[in-house]
Amino acid sequence: MAVRDIIIILSQISFGAIASFLAILYWSHTRDIAWMLIIISVIVQYGQIMYSTFKLFGILGGDIFVIRDILDLGTLLSVVPLIFISSAFIVLLVRFKNE
Repeated sequence: MAVRDIIIILSQISFGAIASFLAILYWSHTRDIAWMLIIISVIVQYGQIMYSTFKLFGILGGDIFVIRDILDLGTLLSVVPLIFISSAFIVLLVRFKNE
């Protein structure tokens, strides 16, 4: 593994941990559904970073499937944050339209 790869992995883990920690802190102060969806997105994204890191180092196997031979956990974890962010923007647009 090259030094560049190690720097990328460490920066993803570090900044992901900071973002997740701050998101959890903010979660206790908000009741807005749009912000809660964005916070959940950040936490799931950090889960995806940790899953890919564990898979890279061989701690977890690469054959964890959610739906047999169709959808694996890595793909699901990379798509779910985008679903939550899209949902948050839909909530914001509906709220903006109703004002």
